[in-house]
Amino acid sequence: MDSYCGGRGEKWLMDFSYTVVGGNVRIDKVEEPQREVVVPETVGGYLVTELGEYVLAGSGVEEVWLPGGLRKIGAYGFYNCENLRRIHCSSRTTDLGTGLFAGAGGVGFVDICVFDGEKSCLKELLSELRQTLRVRLRLCGQGEEESRGRGVFLEARLIFPEYYEESVENTPARILYIETHGCGHRYRYCFAGTQFQYQKYDELFPHAKVQEPEELVAEMALGRLQYPLGLAEKYRGMYQGYVAGHWRMAARLMMEAGRQGAAGSILEPGGVPWLVEEILGFGQEAGGDGELGEKLQELIRMAQEAGDTETVAWLMDFRHRRVLPGKRRFEL
Repeated sequence: MDSYCGGRGEKWLMDFSYTVVGGNVRIDKVEEPQREVVVPETVGGYLVTELGEYVLAGSGVEEVWLPGGLRKIGAYGFYNCENLRRIHCSSRTTDLGTGLFAGAGGVGFVDICVFDGEKSCLKELLSELRQTLRVRLRLCGQGEEESRGRGVFLEARLIFPEYYEESVENTPARILYIETHGCGHRYRYCFAGTQFQYQKYDELFPHAKVQEPEELVAEMALGRLQYPLGLAEKYRGMYQGYVAGHWRMAARLMMEAGRQGAAGSILEPGGVPWLVEEILGFGQEAGGDGELGEKLQELIRMAQEAGDTETVAWLMDFRHRRVLPGKRRFEL
């Protein structure tokens, strides 16, 4: 076992101390980390497979990129990282230390590369993070390129709602019982072993509709429709029906995704045409100055208020082509 100090990250300039153990590297401490930390895949020709205890504890890091070969993170690795918001990792990091996210309650986004059929850390990550969590789940490994060539969806965008537990005292009986708030705990049970089950996730949507705010529920539905990995047709209809009934909120979320980028949403920018034509089916409705025209006018108004000139132009062109193809209409 050899120890070193003053290592340099290969993608981002970063000082860290590390130890070579059995031909692999354990990074023991990142010194004065920046807001974004990219842990290198290798150091000195050795694979980085472990982060030590308290490796980033108490730092101001906001986003962490973990290497694909990482297998273990030591206890309290992100302890008191109050600014930590985003984590990029592999499902192969299956040894997670005690109190890994203690005092790091701001984590809201996980981008995870999942190797199908292998033991995965996703279930344990979700159990550690009880707040609302947006997850980009990407399938990796053998057959990836072949599947992409066949047009198979290799990515899902998921939301796991918040939940918390409260101890409630039954004074006459002199007992305490645990009361759970929110439906997030149900979503964190959508696993067979460590393998995520898309059908179980989709089956819980009726609970989310009742217990979660409209904005979150609409984003959940749009995420499943935009990236339908493992989505059965009957659940596609369920999500599409919800979006159709909440089209204003859905459109607002798509427009906001363009302003926020990927920072606060699981949705991709520029999705209004997809929403209008494929999900809401406006392009399949008969022309005329009725309900369709009113909806499009409302969408144009929303896009104008959002300052989304590209979407305004597309909507106006779409309305011209689909709503009033046979007559002119002048507006001041």
